[in-house]
Amino acid sequence: MNWSSEKILQTLDLCAENNTFPMLDNGYVYLAATRMSLFFSKEDWGLSIEVFGFSPRSGLPDLHIYNFSSKLNNRDKASDYSSHEAYENYLKNHPNDEFRFFYPIKMTTG
Repeated sequence: MNWSSEKILQTLDLCAENNTFPMLDNGYVYLAATRMSLFFSKEDWGLSIEVFGFSPRSGLPDLHIYNFSSKLNNRDKASDYSSHEAYENYLKNHPNDEFRFFYPIKMTTG
């Protein structure tokens, strides 16, 4: 598929409508830093947004990485879902977006 800037922006707008695009004014994360990386060619494109902040809900800092792309890799596995239908629904509703959370500090007790 040939990707125009208009088609990419339509895809990102749809992600925003579906609440999968990052909100930098998220009240659940005290923002510390963000970074955006972008790749574009006529055949492929990719956008990654890293949001690092402190989560008062968990009491820990976290890193949330949002990925948007024409060809996503390392997607969730079918075994992560309760049924094959749930997995297919996930793929249908998230064809160009994926996200992951990372916690750089391990919570300790005691």
